[in-house]
Parts: sequence; C-alpha cells; structure tokens
Amino acid sequence: MSDTWFVRQRQEWIAETIRVFGFINREHIEKKFGISTPQASIDLMMFQTSYPKAITYNKSAKRYEAAQ
Repeated sequence: MSDTWFVRQRQEWIAETIRVFGFINREHIEKKFGISTPQASIDLMMFQTSYPKAITYNKSAKRYEAAQ
C-alpha cells in the first residue's frame, strides 16, 4: 500500500491514541476516519509492522494495548 497522506494521518493518530489512552481497536479507527473494518485492520497491521514493540493484542479485550 502506498504511503499516502491519509495513511500517515491514520498511523499518527493510532500512535497518539495508544500514547494517551493505552489502547485502541478497529472500531476507534473506523469511527474516527469513516473507513471499513478491513481498512482499519490493515492500518493496525501496518502500525504493528512499523513498531513491533509498541503494541500487543489482548485477545480477551479484543484490542491493541501499549506494550509494557
């Protein structure tokens, strides 16, 4: 996927949300940017690939959380 301005904005927002709240899920991204569930999943996978030690997935809470 190309690194468009929109993708960068979403990636920066994911980082900020994790920093401020300590977690994020697909629904947060979908509502904020009006994107589909598959696109939100791609954005989170891209973020995790770029910053593998920044977040971990909590299966029971179904969200990504700041790594400890």
